[in-house]
Amino acid sequence: MTKPLEPSDDPIYVADPEKEKQAKQLHFMVSIIRLLGIAILMLGIAIALGRLASIPAAVGYVLVVIGLAQTWVIPLVMVRSFVKRQVLEQTEKEAADEKIL
Repeated sequence: MTKPLEPSDDPIYVADPEKEKQAKQLHFMVSIIRLLGIAILMLGIAIALGRLASIPAAVGYVLVVIGLAQTWVIPLVMVRSFVKRQVLEQTEKEAADEKIL
């Protein structure tokens, strides 16, 4: 039976609490945006099907498109932006470390 690795024995990954906090915040925001997108999508479908009689169907179709975009496109853009920012920070840090050496 092998003994589990101690945190100091793992040279590959050292958790940065600040980056983990940012990642958790991003995950929370993406989840909320997707849930709201689904709610907008459902409202749009109800309006388009005529369940809400006083609102024109065209408004429902617009809400369906907005709900789909909010569910699929906006979270993807947010995650890509986060990853690009993390990569940029890492390369800047490495460039600064090279200048010091």
